[in-house]
Amino acid sequence: MEYEFEVCWGPSQCKTVVRAPYQTISEVIETLVVQLNLPRYDAREQRIEYGLYRDREEKRERIQDTQTLAQARIRAGRVYIANVTAPWWQTKATETPPQKSGTDRLPRRKLPVTPSRSYVCRLQLAPNCVVVVQGDYLELNRNYLSEKLPSAMVLAEKARVFSGYNSRLMHVSRTRHCDLFRQHEQWYIRAHKPTYVNGQVLNHGQTSVIQPPGTTIVLGQGGWSVTVELIEQ
Repeated sequence: MEYEFEVCWGPSQCKTVVRAPYQTISEVIETLVVQLNLPRYDAREQRIEYGLYRDREEKRERIQDTQTLAQARIRAGRVYIANVTAPWWQTKATETPPQKSGTDRLPRRKLPVTPSRSYVCRLQLAPNCVVVVQGDYLELNRNYLSEKLPSAMVLAEKARVFSGYNSRLMHVSRTRHCDLFRQHEQWYIRAHKPTYVNGQVLNHGQTSVIQPPGTTIVLGQGGWSVTVELIEQ
């Protein structure tokens, strides 16, 4: 069962996300940085270290990176992601610079706004087995497939393994094989284990854009095939 909780990255910037309970806090932070499009480097070009915090006795306490969501008991609550060296709730508001006067103020020409298209991501995991990605992020792995696929199909794959035959499902990593995420109305796939997209193999965090109307991905060499469909809203 997945955990649904609220994450905030600014005074008025919060959203509800869904994550698997076995994910560690460090894994959650890494995916949130991508999903929320947070900066990776500061003004001095130093890499930012992010932490996940929660309210505890009228102050915010950092959660250990090695804990899982289940161990940290993060479920249906609110957490905060921030730069550990300068959490945003401790940063003083920047003073508004004085406006220039006279001829220094030049009229600004408005640029035409190009309407962006928004797409819903739908996955066909097997014949007559279709799921819709809720929100902007989904982790694909063997545990997820075993939960969503028809139980008879999962049992058949396990029976193949016990009988010494090859199972496509067993080629999928049990945890964090690849991620699907949306950023600026564009869907991406990021592979942590070998994932085949349009005949090209992605691995070790490599990312590829998913173009409408979609594509077919294969999780692992000779592994499970998933059809990704992008449907315009």
